[in-house]
Amino acid sequence: MARTGNDKNFYIWDELKHTDPRYTKPFSKFGGKTLTTIDPMYQVMCMTGKFGPIGKGWRFKNTFSYTDQNVFAEVILQWKENETWYAYGPISSVCPLYKKNGGLDDEAPKKAATDALTKAMSYLGVSADVFLGLFDNNKYVSEMKSKFSSNGSAEQTNVKVIDPSKLRREKDDKQSNPSR
Repeated sequence: MARTGNDKNFYIWDELKHTDPRYTKPFSKFGGKTLTTIDPMYQVMCMTGKFGPIGKGWRFKNTFSYTDQNVFAEVILQWKENETWYAYGPISSVCPLYKKNGGLDDEAPKKAATDALTKAMSYLGVSADVFLGLFDNNKYVSEMKSKFSSNGSAEQTNVKVIDPSKLRREKDDKQSNPSR
């Protein structure tokens, strides 16, 4: 897709447009179409990498409104450049208040807010490649896997799995034998 306009206007977009495939997963939508979802915390990490810690270099404001069946979230995204705050929004999203089984979905406000925030960040360019449909192309996804595995820009997480029962035994041993 050819872009239009002045290239200097894409300075934020170009830094945030590529998505590390490790933070995506496919999901099937009604009608059998498969879409790509992005981990929202990955997008938060991208914003933090570009603008600094949340609250200091970027922030967002949520407002909620409710009907009998739905919660509506509006998000205004703000970011700081050269000591000036900029804003975009509001971006809205809606989520049903009730699960399919009729029970209250106490996560509904969070889901609506997260969806609105994700959409707002996409307008700055965060994970633009997913929203542009480029993740539908296996060759493109392979290129992104290669890019993120070779340049080291994505966080590498080392997780040590600990057996909780072993921790409990060690704690009990230390309490019964304080000289350890």
